[in-house]
Amino acid sequence: MISTLHTAEVIETTSRRTGVAKKKPNCIIDYNTHMHSVDTVDRYLAHHPFICKTVKWPKKVFFYLIQCCLFNSYVTFSNNNPNPCKSFLDFMSDITESLIHTSDVVSSPSSSSDESEGSSRTPTPIRKKVPQKMTLLAGLMEN
Repeated sequence: MISTLHTAEVIETTSRRTGVAKKKPNCIIDYNTHMHSVDTVDRYLAHHPFICKTVKWPKKVFFYLIQCCLFNSYVTFSNNNPNPCKSFLDFMSDITESLIHTSDVVSSPSSSSDESEGSSRTPTPIRKKVPQKMTLLAGLMEN
């Protein structure tokens, strides 16, 4: 294995199942000791997926990174509060609601010239021209 953090030191360990002594590189031992936290993160993220199966891969990566950021903030929140009573799902719901309410507060520019020109936040519907033959057929159908 290639590692910039570890040296090529080999450490003798015993197997859990057989009790036989084995020599393993230090990076493998370090990986095995910290793998538990990776499994914990995967378990949390698997229970509350963000992603639909039809979404293309760039969106999947984006939403996965957002979800990882949310989990990191949840861990920080849990460590800083003495009695964390919130589950990860409740924490995500609270963050989502606060983001939605924050975006509602943001107002459009208050320039009077923009308002007089009729610019608004809601788009105006585009009206399609209906061919004359269609209007004639509609008039015949009504009679």
